[in-house]
Amino acid sequence: MPPLSILALRYLAWLIGLRVLFGLLVQFAGLPNATATAVILAAVPMTDIGMQAVKRATQVLRAGDWALVWGLCLSIFLMVQVIAPAIIFAPMRALLADPEGLRQVARIVIPTALMMILFLWIGARSAQGPGRR
Repeated sequence: MPPLSILALRYLAWLIGLRVLFGLLVQFAGLPNATATAVILAAVPMTDIGMQAVKRATQVLRAGDWALVWGLCLSIFLMVQVIAPAIIFAPMRALLADPEGLRQVARIVIPTALMMILFLWIGARSAQGPGRR
């Protein structure tokens, strides 16, 4: 199993870095800030996480190992995008207290979780290289 702390820090750095960069592009270049973009920005770093997990692993990673890596990154995403804002901002707490607001959050979290699986798989396959599958 690769060291999870390194993978967690890499994902957190990617998540925050991409979000800040995209926020600047929205402000200064006028790019639209769509929900699908937020999903992609959270899922794309999983490609690097998958590659790093394969490269740093001391043995072949099994499904449970991949589930642990995915769950770790998903929990970081939830902490940064849902839990921390709910702790800091009252409107976010109100959003989570309302069933419709909770559905809105679920409409972002569920596709993000599924896309994270896809990009993790792509990263793992990319790290193996041709002929080593």
